[in-house]
Amino acid sequence: MKKCHIDTLSMIVTNKCNLNCDHCLRGKKDCISMADEVISHTLDQVESVGNLVISGGEPTLAIDKIEKIVAHIIDNHILVDTITLTINGTIYSEKLLAILDEIDKYIGSDTVRALFAISLDRYHLSEIEKKNLVDTMNENLVKYRESKFFFGYRGIGKKLYKQGNAENLNPNLLVPLRPIKTYITYNNKYKLDLENGKCNIGPVVTINPVGIITEADASIKNQEDLYYYGNVLLDSIEESLLDNGSQILQPKKYQQAVAKSLKKYWSYNK
Repeated sequence: MKKCHIDTLSMIVTNKCNLNCDHCLRGKKDCISMADEVISHTLDQVESVGNLVISGGEPTLAIDKIEKIVAHIIDNHILVDTITLTINGTIYSEKLLAILDEIDKYIGSDTVRALFAISLDRYHLSEIEKKNLVDTMNENLVKYRESKFFFGYRGIGKKLYKQGNAENLNPNLLVPLRPIKTYITYNNKYKLDLENGKCNIGPVVTINPVGIITEADASIKNQEDLYYYGNVLLDSIEESLLDNGSQILQPKKYQQAVAKSLKKYWSYNK
């Protein structure tokens, strides 16, 4: 097993959430947060990451797990270009901002490289009203917007993936989830070198709280069956993706294929 570079590594740190929005792709919550062993087994396979995405559930309900991820990255000198996460805004966490400050200083850039967004769409707003959290949300927004790590609000596309709670919405709003194609190259001075080249994986690898290698937008249930590609506690990320059909490409073709795959991923439901 080689240590690898992953273009975008998505870590679902928890399935816990204090909301139950009608469009939630995760569906029925199981209240599981990422085990420490999953964090170490994942990051021990990684040499560098382009964008580390922290997701949930609601990430502010697993601050201790985010802290462990950041500590592991710093202690093991893993290179990270950016770290991003999205929260629902109903919980204000000074600890989260402190962790982002720590990883931002570690990355060491002239521009802020640790960023968070707040979900804000009609489904979240409706659920926040049901939970009588409007005033709390507004107070938190004022404070969060003052942070240098805040980069805006995250809405939704015209279509939603038919996953989790969203399956109960108007079928005209839904599209089936298409697994994102991943590719691998072994780069050695711009040449493919299976023996000595650096392993690069892209565009996106997702790890869920129990270590399953899966799809970023899949429901909790479907992560366990339809989109189960291996488990970092048992398998290497590299070998699991190869076993599930990821192609090995020449470095130049790899970059082209990853860009094309990522474009499809982001534009499919827009």
